[in-house]
Amino acid sequence: MLRMKVLTQLNGRQREEVRGLENLCREQDKIQGGISLTADEDTGTFPTYFLCYEEDLLAGFVILYRMPDMTAEICSYIHPQYRRRTMYKKLMTAVFREMKQAGIETGYYVFEPRESKNLKEMTEQGYFSYSHSEYLMEWKYSYQLMPTNALVLKQLEKAEEEVAAQLLAGAFLMEEDEAASRLGEVCGRDGIYYAAWQKKEMVGLFALEEEEKTFYVFDFAVDGDHQGRGIGKALLKEIIRLVQEKCAGADEKKVRIQVGSRNETAFRLYQKNGFQVISQRDYYLVNMKAM
Repeated sequence: MLRMKVLTQLNGRQREEVRGLENLCREQDKIQGGISLTADEDTGTFPTYFLCYEEDLLAGFVILYRMPDMTAEICSYIHPQYRRRTMYKKLMTAVFREMKQAGIETGYYVFEPRESKNLKEMTEQGYFSYSHSEYLMEWKYSYQLMPTNALVLKQLEKAEEEVAAQLLAGAFLMEEDEAASRLGEVCGRDGIYYAAWQKKEMVGLFALEEEEKTFYVFDFAVDGDHQGRGIGKALLKEIIRLVQEKCAGADEKKVRIQVGSRNETAFRLYQKNGFQVISQRDYYLVNMKAM
């Protein structure tokens, strides 16, 4: 007998159950996993948890992440022994009902590529349609890089933020106030922005966040007027060199960057300069009319 709980917060035991099932599925399916079980008030992202039990066993769960712009992302984990039963549809029906009630306009089902009969059926029935993929890439070499002499990297200063926002807005096709907000968001979670200079002109920008074993590169951007001149390649090398300097005398850390399938130019640039895909997430658009 299946029973379901719909929660906005998890207690300690429920967290252990969710993490336990996530780890089981990660091992079974050879996937990366990595779900957040907390609300992010800075970005306005709040999760709702749908937990499905078979007697006392957590046999499946879905997390619905609601964003402030009335969009949502969905991820699910089903116990390997329960994937041929009705649990997946029971969970998704509850999620779709919640999305409708919340007035969510656009939703994406996030899925790490693997065989899934449930996803195939939902796609064939018109509930999901493939939208795009996000790739996490990692620099795979360990040799020391020498300065390119093409660029000078400097930590972004307050007086330079307006120019940086203009560069970021142009590179990612966003409004300048949105780009300025993005600068504050990344810095608010301990990220550091660096500007790349040629003489007295800012020609590139990126943010670096340090975790225990990894440096993550965000918002990698080259000014539009300077693209096609080798600056992107030089900037990637300078980023690696910067990380190597930060790790001097300590354990080496990985360097990772994320890129979407829609940005083929950036993907090829990273690939040609030593980055390899280590994980992939596919995004399926939820057909709100079919719900």
